Amino acid sequence: MLKLKHITKDYVTKQNTVHVLKGITLNFRECEFVTILGQSGCGKTTLLNIIGGLDRYTDGDIIINGKSTKDFDDRDWDRYRNKQIGFVFQSYNLIPHLSVLSNVELALTLAGRKKEECEAIALEALRKVGLEDQAYKKPNQLSGGQMQRVAIARALAMNPKVMLFDEPTSALDPEMVGEVLDLIKELAEEGMTMVIVTHEMGFAKEVGTRILFMSEGKITEENNPKDFFEHPQNDRTKEFLRKVLNA
Repeated sequence: MLKLKHITKDYVTKQNTVHVLKGITLNFRECEFVTILGQSGCGKTTLLNIIGGLDRYTDGDIIINGKSTKDFDDRDWDRYRNKQIGFVFQSYNLIPHLSVLSNVELALTLAGRKKEECEAIALEALRKVGLEDQAYKKPNQLSGGQMQRVAIARALAMNPKVMLFDEPTSALDPEMVGEVLDLIKELAEEGMTMVIVTHEMGFAKEVGTRILFMSEGKITEENNPKDFFEHPQNDRTKEFLRKVLNA
């Protein structure tokens, strides 16, 4: 479905070149839940942005449904993002002067859907995240957990094949983390491919089908969650777990 082949990402400045991703090769299968863990600055968010078509890789290739993206132009990437990817950002990215409903409708409207159709789809997405009764409020009238659920509804409205989450609970108070993680867990059962950058180790253990560990722009470890937590394979894995849990 989605394959990354030797993906690199460099940022060039006048002084030097920063190698953020250093030859990442991954296959993402349908209906799996992948968690990506790593210290700040290791390249997790850059990798997520490249998977979602929000950033361009420097070298390598992304294969989407058997088709190389090496020759993709802006229009091809727009089509990919609009039709296949749902992105949930760490900071919600809601427009404060629009209602909750209008925030969810926005991507549909930009895609050229009719007003009545946009409203019906957006209301259904809000129903899935338990916020249909908050549709006409403004974002600043909601809790942090509710705003993150609106962001998830906005992504769901586009009926994506792949959902990408960038630290979806990091901006939330501890009591709100549980409700968002429970929702993501429910969505994982609907058949989409889910990729999440998170420090929630318990969540990774409970619902992830694969855990990827990143360090300095590389995938350093890949484990089945049960195998990882019950049978750490080596000292490097144990040290990585200790660092993440203490982060």
